[in-house]
Amino acid sequence: MVNAKACLENPEDYRARAEMMFVCTLGCNGIYALGNSPSGWPCHGIEHALSAYYDITHGEGLAIITPRWMRHILSERTLDRFVKYGINVFGIDASLPKQEIAEKAIDATYAFFESINIPMHLREVGIDDSRIDEMAHHIAVNEGLENAYAPLTEQDIKEILVESL
Repeated sequence: MVNAKACLENPEDYRARAEMMFVCTLGCNGIYALGNSPSGWPCHGIEHALSAYYDITHGEGLAIITPRWMRHILSERTLDRFVKYGINVFGIDASLPKQEIAEKAIDATYAFFESINIPMHLREVGIDDSRIDEMAHHIAVNEGLENAYAPLTEQDIKEILVESL
């Protein structure tokens, strides 16, 4: 997040751009999954349909979908992961109630994307509700999200897409 802002403030900042490229390489090469159970890449699976059906970038779609997905799967089972995320990534006060930490973490995620001028609603990037059912079905059939960290049904996917409008 620090380097994203640095790159936007000064596109010639070689160090910030190099750091961005390095973390992007690490983020998608599978190293972080070693020794862990697979994540199912749920937001990526949902976003793949958005950028296939519409002309938006993968990053825009991920930024729009991710906070809605986070809120959708927030439950007693997932709470501790969001608490850890909120404390470690955003420095949220660990003495707060767990639910409050998790909700603040989700809000902070949304606020970060918004702060770097990413559109935060599907309608802002030209996506309306006309193909939501079709995309939700396509995602449910092709992306294997029933095996994700928090399994998603076709109805879950539809709800996340609708919430993202």
